[in-house]
Amino acid sequence: MLSEGWRHGQSPSQLSVEWTNQVQKLFLDGTGEEYFIGSIQSLPVPDWNGNFMLFDSDDCNQDSMRGLLWTTPFKENTVRIVSFVLDAGARGKGWGSLAWNLMAEQLRPLGYDVVQLEVRASNEGAISFYRKRGLEIVQELHGYYRQGLGYMMRGQLRQYHPNNDTPKD
Repeated sequence: MLSEGWRHGQSPSQLSVEWTNQVQKLFLDGTGEEYFIGSIQSLPVPDWNGNFMLFDSDDCNQDSMRGLLWTTPFKENTVRIVSFVLDAGARGKGWGSLAWNLMAEQLRPLGYDVVQLEVRASNEGAISFYRKRGLEIVQELHGYYRQGLGYMMRGQLRQYHPNNDTPKD
């Protein structure tokens, strides 16, 4: 039986150094951005229902983590995605869509119906992913990323079901 999947994730401030090192590697692989341990642990992400980690087995240890989605309440009805990253082997298999739907399922009942995030302008795959979920570019962000232009995207937080987009091998 396949036991990989998304599970409730800890907030950055709850992570040990070993876990934070793995997050650091995931960020570098997924975004090209280098983050310091302290900057990861101080990200403004509470311990709440909007955090998820993707594991490739029943072992919930840092070595089996393949992705993460960290969010934070932003405004009265808006949730901000602080980080959404999958390692190269997990991309393109429906795991991102599954995490998106889990986030909507957990946060809409709490009154969050708008989602906002920042994305590197050169990350065409991520921009396409977010556009398919109803987000639009609302602002250019100069100087947000160390290298290159960024975009702020915003839209309605809702489930996404194109063609039963579930994870596949």
